[in-house]
Amino acid sequence: MSIAQFYSQILEQAENAIIIVNENDDIVFFNGNAERLWGRSRSTVQGADISLLMPPLKDDQQTQLPNQSGIGLLVGHYVELPIERPNHTRVWAEISVSRIEITGHILYLIIARNITLHKVHKALRQHVLQVMANTESLQEVLNLLCQEINRIAPEISVTIARLNSDGRLNTLAAPGFPSEYISQTNNIEIGPQSSSLGLAAFRGEPVVVRDIENDSNWTVGKHEALRLGYKACWAVPVKAQDSNVIGILAFYYRVCRRPNKLHTQLAEVATSLCMLAMEQAQSRARIHHLAFFDNLTNLPNRSLLHVRAGQAIAQAVRDRTQLAVLFIDVDRFKQVNDSLGHPAGDALLCIVAERLREAIREVDILCRYSGDEFVIVLTQCDSVHASDLAGRLLAVLSAPCQVGEVPLFPACSIGISLFPEDGQDMDTLIHAADMAMYQAKQKGRNCFSFFSGQLNLLARERFALESALREALETNRLKLYYQPQVNIETHLLHGIEALARWNDPQFGYISPARFIPLAEKCGLINYLSQWVLNEACRQLAQWRQHGFTVPSVSVNLSPSDFHNLKLPQYLEAILRSHGLLPGDLLIEITEGVLMDSNPNAMRTVNEIHALGVRLSIDDFGTGYSSLAYLRSLPVDELKLDQSFVHDLVHDKSTRALTNAVIHISDSMNLVAVAEGVEHSTQRNLLKAQGYQVVQGNLFSPPLPPEEFEKWLDKNISFTQWK
Repeated sequence: MSIAQFYSQILEQAENAIIIVNENDDIVFFNGNAERLWGRSRSTVQGADISLLMPPLKDDQQTQLPNQSGIGLLVGHYVELPIERPNHTRVWAEISVSRIEITGHILYLIIARNITLHKVHKALRQHVLQVMANTESLQEVLNLLCQEINRIAPEISVTIARLNSDGRLNTLAAPGFPSEYISQTNNIEIGPQSSSLGLAAFRGEPVVVRDIENDSNWTVGKHEALRLGYKACWAVPVKAQDSNVIGILAFYYRVCRRPNKLHTQLAEVATSLCMLAMEQAQSRARIHHLAFFDNLTNLPNRSLLHVRAGQAIAQAVRDRTQLAVLFIDVDRFKQVNDSLGHPAGDALLCIVAERLREAIREVDILCRYSGDEFVIVLTQCDSVHASDLAGRLLAVLSAPCQVGEVPLFPACSIGISLFPEDGQDMDTLIHAADMAMYQAKQKGRNCFSFFSGQLNLLARERFALESALREALETNRLKLYYQPQVNIETHLLHGIEALARWNDPQFGYISPARFIPLAEKCGLINYLSQWVLNEACRQLAQWRQHGFTVPSVSVNLSPSDFHNLKLPQYLEAILRSHGLLPGDLLIEITEGVLMDSNPNAMRTVNEIHALGVRLSIDDFGTGYSSLAYLRSLPVDELKLDQSFVHDLVHDKSTRALTNAVIHISDSMNLVAVAEGVEHSTQRNLLKAQGYQVVQGNLFSPPLPPEEFEKWLDKNISFTQWK
């Protein structure tokens, strides 16, 4: 073997394609790998011009070089060039050129390697990712991916399906496939007896069916695939980052065959892109769901309500039709939450949501507005139909249900507003329905009420009054009046009760029966109570400094005040700041505190008693508290409600009740105070029954501090009360 033959054998066995070109651009050597890369035999290439294999090159100014291929421009560089094969397929090659000079002759050594798979991977990925960034349509992205694969490998037809949570495959992209085939093979159940797609999803691994017609496991859509001319199929699972199957990529072939290396590379790229596109779509759907749906009930939230309701109003304007808005509030929901816990409350809300969903039409709009509030927009609905539905909803919602081991009997209050009579936009309509709902609650709950102009007027007055109350608290416009409590046995002052009074520059005198419930509703009651406590203690300390003998001062607190675990510390700080002892203060609570399901209430009561502050049950006999509750409470005093005192003279039953109360207090070593004593006959009857401490206008109406000082000076002996 000559040296030339030896080197020729080395070049022939090289891993890459090798071409040698002489100085005239003629091909003088073409190895086997070059034949495979260019798809040409060496007999057709040997001696031909290099331009047969490579397009004419351009210089740096992008102008084609005359009369030469420009092969010299590639010396010392690596370039990527497309290769057009005789069968009209294209591959990409990375080419390097070396210049060799031998015995006065110039040769060019061209080394090329096939980079089609890398190029395809890069180009396909870049193109699809760019589309993903510019569109939110999953179907559009996946259709493009199928088309790009088919463009690179025309022998393949591609489909992409998503695996739903119910274990069925839903076709998302199948360009080129007739709609009949897609509908017939859509929604197929995965399993061992299905198709290559269903089996691949079931196993979680690729499945090749080389011959569809004779495959015994292919039972779904076989005849349809064969009718379209498909004879083989390769299905590859699309897996999420947690390795769970979320979809299937399928390559269909018109001949019985297996996938080649290019197909494998395409599938690898495509499944990763499918995973990205599906997870991106899922993330977008999740974000959309979080933004527009309630996480607990899965109902639309108020954001989506306003979008859909706005569309419904626009449609109603075009069609000149009415619509109704129902505002629904679960009655006594807080008691369920406080007594059974938040999980039970959540379960009840889900039951209510499901009952509402089942009771309305598909064209109606239902949302969870907030907390235990729901809103329904009824399209093409007048007052008659709204009334009918509200009645049905009350019946449906009040049906008993079971939460855990506890039977519940839910009820709701419903307010109704109508478009266009009660408002032209959703905010106004919801506000009107909300006010109507509160009117329904005032009527006794578990009923419905329509909005009226009078309601709007009352709401405006309430808002103005609320604003005035806030301002009064901030500017110290409220005053405390004081009413004495007298011991009719010893004729001594037993104590005084502090009573808040409000005389507003705009509204005039406002009764406590009006502004105290308002303070509770609008969240001002804690501020009001703190002001009363501080002012009453300050005034008591001042009177004592001026030489007045006042045994103690009593202050009324709201049941909601006892939800505040910091109340005992606040009381301790107030007493200390004014130099008072805990026994100088008596807190009056209503029987509502006994029935309060909030666990903080009794804890706060016990901590206040532990300070040494005395407790009194106000309006005793008007509530529903049991003696068992009363026995467990650390109270020092019972206050007989004035309604009993008012009927005492003329009602034998009332006298029996007041007699029972004094026996209860005596048996429990509690002080009994009768309030509302207006004349001496009432005082004498109470004294005969054993009451020692009384309070009322017989002795003095509530007085401002300066008037009360005069009263103390005048009645220092109290002998006139004998």
